[in-house]
Amino acid sequence: MFYSIEGILVKKSERFIVVENQGLGFRIFVSQETNAKLPKLGETVKLFLHHHVKEDAMDLYGFLQKEEMELFEMLISISSICIVLQVLGKKQQNVLY
Repeated sequence: MFYSIEGILVKKSERFIVVENQGLGFRIFVSQETNAKLPKLGETVKLFLHHHVKEDAMDLYGFLQKEEMELFEMLISISSICIVLQVLGKKQQNVLY
């Protein structure tokens, strides 16, 4: 449903941020790594989004890079934790070498 958002960063916390766009404030969950790379409050930020719908919640997850979002979406689609760990291990090896 949502692909990306660009707006003013108005709040930062450990687990989520708030981006304001057209008078609406969007609560977006981000990783600690992403949070550390965000601009200062009051500055413009652009994030790629994953809209996660559950029975009791609708959450947005934000990523600075499209590839990060695509990896996240691939990982949450995998039903076996063993496969997820293997993929993460290979991803870390690619980053390190």
